[in-house]
Amino acid sequence: MSQATAAAIPRAGPAGAPAPTLVPVDVDAARVLVALHDRVERQFDAYEAAEGSHARQHRAVHAIARALATHVAVEDELVYPAVRARTGRHDGETERQLQQDHLLDLLLVELGGMIPADRGYDAKVRVLTQVFRQHARDAEALVVPELRRLDPAERELLGLQVLERVGQLEGRPRRGW
Repeated sequence: MSQATAAAIPRAGPAGAPAPTLVPVDVDAARVLVALHDRVERQFDAYEAAEGSHARQHRAVHAIARALATHVAVEDELVYPAVRARTGRHDGETERQLQQDHLLDLLLVELGGMIPADRGYDAKVRVLTQVFRQHARDAEALVVPELRRLDPAERELLGLQVLERVGQLEGRPRRGW
């Protein structure tokens, strides 16, 4: 990976862990999107590992909410518009992805008003997990191939824009990695 295409994406550790570390990634937009999916998935893994501890589950759900909020924002603001500009063939599928993002947001709002001891909390987290996993599978089957059709310079520029937006959303600068 050349210096021009080297960057980093924050790797969020388990809920309550020290500040995230930076993991080098190729800034190809398709790879960055997959890395963001993997990052959210690690937060769901932390929730699973917290079984039996309401405090750890609560922290894990907050970490899931932060990772998902970033993920949804960069998809809605940058990735989907790039795919739409590239092709109109998938407008219906892109709209479905946007609706999945909306459903994720709604579930997170509901979870935000609950505590792990509440009836239905764990079930709601599991539904959130299922919706996210379906969303990630759909995006990787539809959006990633469209992103790969962009020329390499466009993919890199979009990848850099996504990483920059991640930094803005999370309050961490991304320049000079």
